Amino acid sequence: MWLAKIAVFALCCLADGFVLRSAWTGRQIVAGEIRRGYFEPIDGAVGLAMDDAIRPIFPAFLLTERGALGVPPGVSAIAPLAAGAAFELQTEAPRAPYLLIGGEGPVPAPRNGRQPATGEAGLTDARTLGLADDRLVLLPWDGSRPWRDDAARLAQLHDHCVAADAPSRLTVAVDGDQLRIGFGRCALRATLAAPAPTLMAALAGPDWVTIQRQPAWRTERWYVWPVLAAVGLKVAATWWGLGAASALASSGVLALAALWWPVPAMLTWPIVCIAGLLAAFLRAALWLLARLPRRWRVPAAGLGLAGLAALALSRATAPHEFPPILHAHEDRGQPDACAIIGYSTAGGASLRRNFGGLRNLLDDGCARCRDTTASLAAGGEIMDWARDAYCSSPPSFGANGQVIFWGAANDDFLWGVLSVARLFVIGQQTIDLWQRNQPTAIHASYAYLDDQVAAIRGAVQCATDRHARFLYLHDFLVTDLVGGRDPERAAMLARRRAAVEAAGGTFVDLSARFGDEVGIAWFNDYLHPSYIAHQRVAELVCAQPE
Repeated sequence: MWLAKIAVFALCCLADGFVLRSAWTGRQIVAGEIRRGYFEPIDGAVGLAMDDAIRPIFPAFLLTERGALGVPPGVSAIAPLAAGAAFELQTEAPRAPYLLIGGEGPVPAPRNGRQPATGEAGLTDARTLGLADDRLVLLPWDGSRPWRDDAARLAQLHDHCVAADAPSRLTVAVDGDQLRIGFGRCALRATLAAPAPTLMAALAGPDWVTIQRQPAWRTERWYVWPVLAAVGLKVAATWWGLGAASALASSGVLALAALWWPVPAMLTWPIVCIAGLLAAFLRAALWLLARLPRRWRVPAAGLGLAGLAALALSRATAPHEFPPILHAHEDRGQPDACAIIGYSTAGGASLRRNFGGLRNLLDDGCARCRDTTASLAAGGEIMDWARDAYCSSPPSFGANGQVIFWGAANDDFLWGVLSVARLFVIGQQTIDLWQRNQPTAIHASYAYLDDQVAAIRGAVQCATDRHARFLYLHDFLVTDLVGGRDPERAAMLARRRAAVEAAGGTFVDLSARFGDEVGIAWFNDYLHPSYIAHQRVAELVCAQPE
């Protein structure tokens, strides 16, 4: 009997583990196989720096079923070219994959006092593919070129070298000191410089790029043990609270659903888990009451309910906690004339070492903001958080100066109840699921557009109450480089613009403002701008009329 129960319990855990398979385990390339790129000024020009911090990217690097590395839009992946190694780069776009070949050299360390990150370096003498006399050649790379120029060059390469409707497969291999590159019917051979290491950088731009390697990428499997512990707790709680049949049915149905609808099944699992925990809690409470003397049962139940109500009330009425305001200078208690609010972009996320973004650029290089710049930002938030965080901040934050909001891409995706969860789940799974989820997330946020507008009005009003000018910088995605925003995102932008301007603020669509110059070097990933973009945005902010 006990053996049968143990077997059923294990079967339920296996079923739940299958549902949550992308949350508790996965494969990732081992450290050192690739490095992540960051576009920065190096020696007075746009350069590419790199380090080994490949995992904190969203969406993440993914390994496909064929063992290829999926590089998300906006991300740059750098790999060493060693003798005997061969790579195949492929993109779904009718363009050649964006390839750089170069050496490795030092990069300046940011002035933040931290130790150098592992694998930190810069790409030197970078060259990219082009055509000369109808032949494939390596040309000096100019990282400051706008995307329209790069896109035209890559499309020309594709049209010249690849048959119509054929996949854009580009091969890179090293034989001794010879570099061989093939693209359709085009090929080139070059002698590698010795003894310096040679690197290959794949720049995803607005498209996913996959990189197949021979010999295969070295990988490791990761595990999140707390998720497995939660699986055991859920099965045990459901079993004890509702019985073995209910535990088996709930796990089995979700596992079957996960075969065809993995994301909805994974998002449903926490709800089923909470139901099981509540059932177990209720049974435990009834068990305890049954063992009390009869005259104590009603008072004990009332006391327990009162305690739960008090706990719920205290949680509901507890004041919001916001992250500390970060100053780019020593805080001497003076008003912050330039107050930056927003999400991860405003906090400098995705910059190398997460340092040197808008806050530091304004504090160091803008006369009106010098030594009076600070930021209040948090990743993964939306406009109602930005409003509450700013309105709850000290009155000196932005008083009699300028409040700069930099964001809005989060608001395009994260207002739906399950949007954050869906994006996290899909960000760990497949390229196809990520692409198919975006319209769903956008549509969910669009349904909350009136709430977004109300949050914007509230934030502008708080700035007005502090006699501050409000500047709303609407960001964009690397995928917007091709085709712009879809209709629902464009409609949200229009409503946000109207709300800001009606409340007395200034609205800037960064995509429209810098559209003619925006290039691949403006992004370090899908959403977050590079140091190059931070510099141009800082110049824009500093040039605003007082």
